[in-house]
Amino acid sequence: MTTIGSWDSVLAAIHADPYLAVDVRVRLAAGGDPIPCRMAWMTGDAAIPLLQTGTGSTTRIGEIRVAELASVDEDDLVDLLDADGGVDETLRVDMAERPEPDRLLWRLWLVPAPEEEE
Repeated sequence: MTTIGSWDSVLAAIHADPYLAVDVRVRLAAGGDPIPCRMAWMTGDAAIPLLQTGTGSTTRIGEIRVAELASVDEDDLVDLLDADGGVDETLRVDMAERPEPDRLLWRLWLVPAPEEEE
């Protein structure tokens, strides 16, 4: 049986791996200092349909360890950082959830941030 401590060690190793995770900075809509984190991409882009309109949006899904980010809400911004620590791209949190209460990850549905938010 896997314990929470060992599961957290596995997640830490995944998020530390340069091929599986990227450096990000989370800017909370509520304000405060940006929070540096590592984010692993859960899947490739997902096409999210908008009801029956025939249109939709492209959403990127990432996961950040709760140990690095205590809380996150819709409309928070996630800056993807380049190798020099500069902002490569800014995404907006469209939806955030912890899939299970004891799960140690935030799952974030991310969409491109409007230019005025970058």
